[in-house]
Amino acid sequence: MLEKIRKAVYNVANWICIVALFLIIVVLLIVVIGRYFFNVTPSWSEEFSLFLLVWVGLFSSCIAEYHRTHVRLSFIDTMFPPKLLRAFGIIRYFLKLVFFMLMTYYGLLIFITTKQRFGAINLSFRWEVLPGLLTGVFCLLFLLFDTKRIFTDRHEHDAEELEVFE
Repeated sequence: MLEKIRKAVYNVANWICIVALFLIIVVLLIVVIGRYFFNVTPSWSEEFSLFLLVWVGLFSSCIAEYHRTHVRLSFIDTMFPPKLLRAFGIIRYFLKLVFFMLMTYYGLLIFITTKQRFGAINLSFRWEVLPGLLTGVFCLLFLLFDTKRIFTDRHEHDAEELEVFE
């Protein structure tokens, strides 16, 4: 059951990235065609592209958390004994837990209190804050779903995952 929820949350994040990337391509295509063929650039294009880029950037970090592929110093895994690496993994878990909780809390706080609007696209600035809030929630869910693996599995499992990327 938990794996189905985990996969569903991943699919939402993945589809948001796909749609946002597609829209960025469409907007930039409109800009290029407008600029070079009609000598007109839409005033909303840059702001909307940056808006979509925030969505892609934040939700792609959700995807990285799902696959456990965030940037890390993998050479450390060869330098220390497994018990110390396990302790590092548990410390990393709690640091990420605190970070995602703070990201969710402050994302919600900013989302609730924001009154600003974008200039060119006439949209509430809350839409720019929403991906940060949702990324915190999604990453927190992925981390909580991995709790059993982090505390009960052996560290060799992580080493096997790292070999895939070498």
